[in-house]
Amino acid sequence: MIDRKTLIATARDILKLASHYKGKPHRETTLDGLVYGVLNTKFAVTRQHRVYSSVTGRKPKRIDFRQGGTNPVVIEFVVRTGHHRNEAYGGQNKDELHKLARQSKAKARYLLILDIAADPIAQSKLNDSYTKVAHQRGRGARKRVRVVYIHSAEDYHFLWPVKA
Repeated sequence: MIDRKTLIATARDILKLASHYKGKPHRETTLDGLVYGVLNTKFAVTRQHRVYSSVTGRKPKRIDFRQGGTNPVVIEFVVRTGHHRNEAYGGQNKDELHKLARQSKAKARYLLILDIAADPIAQSKLNDSYTKVAHQRGRGARKRVRVVYIHSAEDYHFLWPVKA
């Protein structure tokens, strides 16, 4: 099973591999194949797992990666670049957080933020942005999501909703 420690170590490896890419700036779509390849090889995850609910209607939403089994793990990933510097903040990831929080059968829910921008985000600043994101209304259980931030200079994690 994917745990926090192995996910952080694996994400650091992914950032090292991504640094070898040359050419146009990285984006989430360009790194998706790399992230999937590494996670699938190490943890046998599946990609684009469909999530149905009464809220989504006929068109299902998708979670980036899911490790099945008796203790499933779900992962959404986001890439922050020098050009897209706001991608890591809570307001930008509200939909991903809500999708993950509704996965009540999952043993662990991760929002993985890969930061390839030059300067990292201070943990307090990122924490504050996620504190402002409220849970969705409606029926059904909501679970906590672990936000994992990885930059070449530092990494940290915290739970959402963030306790004040």
